[in-house]
Amino acid sequence: MNEKRRQVIRIAMSAMDINKIRLATALDLSYPTMLKKLKSPDKFKIGQAERLCDLLNIDLREFVNPLNN
Repeated sequence: MNEKRRQVIRIAMSAMDINKIRLATALDLSYPTMLKKLKSPDKFKIGQAERLCDLLNIDLREFVNPLNN
């Protein structure tokens, strides 16, 4: 499931032309913390996941339950 989430995030970041540093800044996370969360997206807190989805234009339901899509 984490692999599907990572794939969704990578595609969205590419489409929105947002790199990891800009994403960390937008989510108010340090760069090392952002890298850890991108490696294991299930570690995002609810509020962080919502902001991530808003920023990357990802459907929150798709992010939370990627196997249904």
